[in-house]
Amino acid sequence: MEERRKLPRKYLMAYSCVFNHHDGQLLGYLCDLTIDGLMVISKEAVQPETQLELRIDLPEVPLFPKRRLLLQARAIWCRPDVDPRLYNIGFQFLEVPPDDGSIIEQMIDAYEFRRDDDVYPPSVSRINNKA
Repeated sequence: MEERRKLPRKYLMAYSCVFNHHDGQLLGYLCDLTIDGLMVISKEAVQPETQLELRIDLPEVPLFPKRRLLLQARAIWCRPDVDPRLYNIGFQFLEVPPDDGSIIEQMIDAYEFRRDDDVYPPSVSRINNKA
């Protein structure tokens, strides 16, 4: 599958809970993040093209001016994780208010994994691309 991501994936050291804001149900945990979207690791699949208002609970640190983000998003893809009990779901943000964009950029800068491909296993997208 061709890589369509415009911005490089950022793997986060701090995993935040991601909820469906409408019903409060836990969707899963934030796995990676860009200013354009995110990936969630979930126990449940989400159909592509599903639009949701996501609530992302932010880490409890004084770095962020608020405790959570509410962002309109659309599921772009949903694939089984390496662990067959889980799913990886890619969401694209439909609109990011400027203040929330600043918080997302702060999260990326503060919590990004510094991955060295020789040390860490490959990402799921790299595994799927080789199959």
